[in-house]
Amino acid sequence: MAPKISVGIIDNLDEAKISATGNLIITSGDNVVLRGEKHTIKVKTVNSTPLPSVFKVFVKEFKSEKEAREFIKNCDTCGIQQVGRDLIDNGKVVFSNKAYWVYVNEFDNEEDAEREKERLVAEGFNSWIREEFIGKPYGQIELSLEDGRKFILAPPVEIYPCDSDHFTVVYDVPIGIGYHWQHTQDLYFRGILRVLVGKKGKVVVVNELTIDEYLFSVNSSEMPNDAHLELLKAQTVAARGTVLATMKKHHYNDPFDICHDDHCQDYRGVGRERKNSIRAVFETEGEVLFYGDEVCDTRFSKICGGISEAFEHVWGGEGKPYLVSVADTLEDVEFPVNTEEKARQFIDSEPAGYCNLNSFKNIPEYLEFAKPFFRWEVSYTKAELSRIFRKKTGLDIGEIEDLIPLERGNSGRIKKLKVVGKRGERIINGELKIRQALHESTLYSSMFYVIKDGERFILKGGGWGHGVGMCQIGAAMMAETGKSYDEILYHYYPGSKLIKVYEGLKKAPKPPENLPSKKIDWEG
Repeated sequence: MAPKISVGIIDNLDEAKISATGNLIITSGDNVVLRGEKHTIKVKTVNSTPLPSVFKVFVKEFKSEKEAREFIKNCDTCGIQQVGRDLIDNGKVVFSNKAYWVYVNEFDNEEDAEREKERLVAEGFNSWIREEFIGKPYGQIELSLEDGRKFILAPPVEIYPCDSDHFTVVYDVPIGIGYHWQHTQDLYFRGILRVLVGKKGKVVVVNELTIDEYLFSVNSSEMPNDAHLELLKAQTVAARGTVLATMKKHHYNDPFDICHDDHCQDYRGVGRERKNSIRAVFETEGEVLFYGDEVCDTRFSKICGGISEAFEHVWGGEGKPYLVSVADTLEDVEFPVNTEEKARQFIDSEPAGYCNLNSFKNIPEYLEFAKPFFRWEVSYTKAELSRIFRKKTGLDIGEIEDLIPLERGNSGRIKKLKVVGKRGERIINGELKIRQALHESTLYSSMFYVIKDGERFILKGGGWGHGVGMCQIGAAMMAETGKSYDEILYHYYPGSKLIKVYEGLKKAPKPPENLPSKKIDWEG
């Protein structure tokens, strides 16, 4: 039996709707509330109140609490936050990513925390910010059935099918939150659904299942259903590493290990499972990448644009030796391209490479969609850009007159941008915040330069996503041109080594039949 993980499916929504493909069991604590009936259930919270929150400014991660305490012994405002958890297989700890984050101060609002972060960065610290909710969520769960019955229950409420051949369904699950592909889908799940009161007093739905069952879906949620097997295997190992490295870290303040969406990685439930997606999990049983004695945090993005980005230029903190910039090209390129002149030259050059699909005479049909994203162009009037910036940031600096990149990462991605308006100027820090501030949803990447053409701003750019780690389109073409999954992984995570850390499931399930599902549409 593979170890179990918990995945956040619904996070702090007013209401959720749940059913199953067969009869259900519903429990609250030790009490069986309903057994052997088929229903569509509306779920909401009652008697709940949002928790207060603070913004903590972190500066360093330690593997031991002793080291963390030594670091802060002369700091009155500092504290320690334990993150991560043990991975249990057959009652034994097979892996642990527990760590201790040191924070130097906490603030009531994000703006003050951001100023403190900038001060610390200027002093040489690689700082990051997390919002932390204070206290334990409280309230009750109300279940409403179609026949008029209602139950007011103490959380957690667990919902699962009577028969292992059936699946639970969560309707209208938000997908691609905050990005240009945001939408909702009805998703089907193996394992147990756990309904809780969230930190904002609203509904949280968590799916608990084995890590292998989770991966059956992830590799064909992140990749096309009909992708090359070696690509699916590379994606499986990368996804497994992401789970082990980040479980209960990105979401240390939440009642789940990781979330189902792009914030962690795409998990679209059992409807995305296919024969090859299941085969890829079994053929990479328990394998993850290690760098020395550290499991690799195997990040990945859609299209790097020719050069992958270094970890620290996107998320801050200390760099990771296996998440450095790698040329994804078929010709020699000089990098880093971290100056304005070099970035412009690189974007304009459009070098031949694995993720530049125009480099190949023939590409699989499932990759045709990606051709326009190696290099792209977005154009706004001053009025349009000013409206978007004001809407997305809440900042009114008047009509925007200039966009000035102040710092770039190795791939040319902007990590600090000055926005100049008629009534003031603001500096936007972080590639994702830049992408969000300059687009109705989210700009494809922050690898762009600015052309001012009269009353218009033209952003000429390349790539899709943060660019760190494995380039998914590049990996797809490496597989299509004969590279094995380990060759792909070693290319994008240099210096790493494949190691098996746990025994997987002993029997492969058949992909489910007759479930509404769709071919991957490459959200995110």
